[in-house]
Amino acid sequence: MFSYRLSEETHRRLQTQLADSLPPELLEELFDHHTSILYPKEAVIFEQSSPADLMFWIFTGIAKLCFVTPEGQRRLVRLAGPGDLLGHVDFVDVKGRRNQAFEARALTRCSVGVLTRERALKVLHGLDHATLLKLFEQVNTRWSALAYWYAALFNLSFRRRLEAVLGDLAERFGVQDKRGIILTPELTHGELADMIGSSRPMVSRLIGQMVARRELARHGKQYILLDGRIPTKIVPASNTGVVAQNGFAKHYQSQSHAN
Repeated sequence: MFSYRLSEETHRRLQTQLADSLPPELLEELFDHHTSILYPKEAVIFEQSSPADLMFWIFTGIAKLCFVTPEGQRRLVRLAGPGDLLGHVDFVDVKGRRNQAFEARALTRCSVGVLTRERALKVLHGLDHATLLKLFEQVNTRWSALAYWYAALFNLSFRRRLEAVLGDLAERFGVQDKRGIILTPELTHGELADMIGSSRPMVSRLIGQMVARRELARHGKQYILLDGRIPTKIVPASNTGVVAQNGFAKHYQSQSHAN
């Protein structure tokens, strides 16, 4: 890994992308006073339980957020792409120190901006109450959306979970193609299994079924959603969870973990 400078185009695109979610003061601090680091594929960005004194923004590339079990096994939790923040999920140990709750590892070559928490807090201390309140509401909304996603996901069957994860990948990392939507992340069946809480053989069987139904195809190490539609999309509703399937809202019920 080494320091480098972002291209002007990437810099401008990220500023535009983050402008709706970050106060101008913090956005300026991020782009003017961060350290830019390039991580090769599979490099560790930070380890689980390491000091949580840095904040990381993904500028380019895709990173894996993993939970490392006491036995040393890595479980893929979520993917992070350009504009996503890493290193903000921490826990306080018995000595009162903040440590990283997860491990971050580069799935592809990644350019990452690093900013110390101390510097970010100094900026936040200088913000007016109205700006801080707006930022708090945005942070709460993002946390709530993530909590809702996992609560809804694990009330679905394995087949619907896989469809929802593929749909999420299509929305966040998909590239439109004449055949459908190419999912740019190259994920193994084991990594997909981690994301839906199933076994690898289960994912292999479900993918085989989707391929047989001509809903999914392989493109090298990538998958393509052939009809260009997201098969299962988890969306919030006012009173109950719903799963949007092919553009239509459908109430979901708890199902067995069998297909």
